[in-house]
Amino acid sequence: MFDMQAATSQTFEQHFLTFARLFADSSLDLLNQKLTASLDVECFLEASSRSQRSMVGSARLAWPENADEVLGLQWLLVQKLAREPRGLLNFAHTYYTVGRNVTGELHSLTRQLLIPFARDYKDYVMAMERSKVEASLSSVASDIGSAPAHITYHINGNNARVKHQSIDNSVNSVTVSSTVMNCIQDLRDEIQRAPLSEEQRGAAVDVVDEVEAQIASGKPKRAILAALLASLPAMESITSIGNNLLGALKTTGVM
Repeated sequence: MFDMQAATSQTFEQHFLTFARLFADSSLDLLNQKLTASLDVECFLEASSRSQRSMVGSARLAWPENADEVLGLQWLLVQKLAREPRGLLNFAHTYYTVGRNVTGELHSLTRQLLIPFARDYKDYVMAMERSKVEASLSSVASDIGSAPAHITYHINGNNARVKHQSIDNSVNSVTVSSTVMNCIQDLRDEIQRAPLSEEQRGAAVDVVDEVEAQIASGKPKRAILAALLASLPAMESITSIGNNLLGALKTTGVM
């Protein structure tokens, strides 16, 4: 996000394409399909174009009332602009007008559309994953008459096992590889070095804390981690570390 906020009209496209790819990760396919089902971004843009009058800056995007539909249309819009990046400037000029300042209009697009979209998308993914977990637990409880007394997960090492409907008095812990921990620390270090405001830095640190908590839980979801990492400042170094982290989690079998 910071890269797009600091970009000029000549460099904005590169950072925007990186941003768009993060939300089209294959691990998010099912969620994205559900989010965008029955939505038509072309019809949305056609309806929006009819709001434009003779005065510059009069056009308004025709967002629906339903929050999930808004989010789905935002996702479709981001992906459409990523496929047709030459339309970025015209779209920003039409709907996020700032006089004749092209770069200012791209920054307005970032503040008013892309940043809120990234925040709401992360919340949506995490809410969907929580719902899936709750539904799974409810199903298990229904099958056995009551929830199991203890469920112990050992996900790494030679003693990987799951104890179900039994009591385990051993001390349980999740071992995370040094490669994964190094990636998390690299993220923290890069965020501290990055030219961010205190508010941006604090928000980014909170995201990394959540990433680490997801991993430490022993049952991290790729979709949640991908959404969290996508919400970090869209700087090449941070994105690269995030990709390395996902790769390390897959290689070590944690995810």
